[in-house]
Amino acid sequence: MHAVGRASSSPPILAILEYKGNPSKPEDKYALAGKGVVYDNGGLNIKASLTEYMHCDKGGACSCLGIFKGVVELGLPINLVCTVAIVENAIAGNAYRPSDIIKTYKGITVEITNTDAEGRNILADALSYT
Repeated sequence: MHAVGRASSSPPILAILEYKGNPSKPEDKYALAGKGVVYDNGGLNIKASLTEYMHCDKGGACSCLGIFKGVVELGLPINLVCTVAIVENAIAGNAYRPSDIIKTYKGITVEITNTDAEGRNILADALSYT
């Protein structure tokens, strides 16, 4: 997440929400993880067209947050953790580059071959944290 979001003026965020609707069984948990690329111009592998639609890659994050809100409002007797990775894939002098090797939250290294393939990197971090 850090590598993907570091060129943005808004820092990347890993939001973790927890609902304890069944405190008698704290070990029984459901988990949701979603990616929220709030704007994606492709990074240094810039998208050539349709940039006005590049704010649409946040459906996973929005779905997770919507489900979480519904569970809380309904007072469902479950324990739920919701992890949402929120970034903007931007261009600046400090942007990550093709051929960079980055380390994921889990500690695995990944070679970047295309900076417009950021979704799998941020979702991997959200899943690892979860």
